[in-house]
Amino acid sequence: MSRLPLIAADTADGEQAELLTEVERQLGRVPNLYAAMANSPATLRGYLRLRDSLSRGKLGARTREQLALLIAADNGCEYCVSAHTTRATKMGFTPEAIAATKAARAEDPHAAAVLRFARAVLRTGGRVGDEQLAEARASGVGDTELTEAVGHVALNVLSNYFNHVARPELDFPLAPSTHHEASMTPRWRAADSVTLVEGYLLTGADGQRVSTVRDVRVAFEGGFAHIRVDGTDQVQVVSAPAVALITYRSAA
Repeated sequence: MSRLPLIAADTADGEQAELLTEVERQLGRVPNLYAAMANSPATLRGYLRLRDSLSRGKLGARTREQLALLIAADNGCEYCVSAHTTRATKMGFTPEAIAATKAARAEDPHAAAVLRFARAVLRTGGRVGDEQLAEARASGVGDTELTEAVGHVALNVLSNYFNHVARPELDFPLAPSTHHEASMTPRWRAADSVTLVEGYLLTGADGQRVSTVRDVRVAFEGGFAHIRVDGTDQVQVVSAPAVALITYRSAA
């Protein structure tokens, strides 16, 4: 049961009714996410305006859908993953392509680069390194697209987090989990130390920026190394070529 009321058209006030009518015109119905968000017309209006503005940007519809699916999956938003899986399927994405998208992978190299950059923005709270910007640019992602990718992270974090708070009833088919998708889950390994090449730095347990961090867990995915220093919650992301040496711990 939703933790916030679902505003129905017959009980909505003037501004709520106007916004819900706009949603129905665009989508053919009013999904529960929007009905719950209508508790604050200012929030719903802002969400719709940002979404509509980004839809007129440089990133195409397929890439925008991939971004929404990736961010929802990374944020663990069952509602949004299900909604965007339904939409992606209607757009012609295969189950394998949908699973790959959730892992920031795509057959199109340009789309894959946009996904990796957006995931880095999401996982670092926007504190992406110079190397991640350089990797995206080297893959042909322009400054307009980099800017829009940040906008899509913000847009989808809003809907994901709102769903976490409101917990509206799922009114899309539940997105299935697949063995293929599970196989893409990053595998973390314990390491005594990770050293980066000259010019790259990580944040150590003491908060200092250093080229070598010790007592860490490491996972590689989509051309990036994900590094978590023991005793901290932050996952730091660097491009795989920036890693000079990893000393893994013995399984014993």
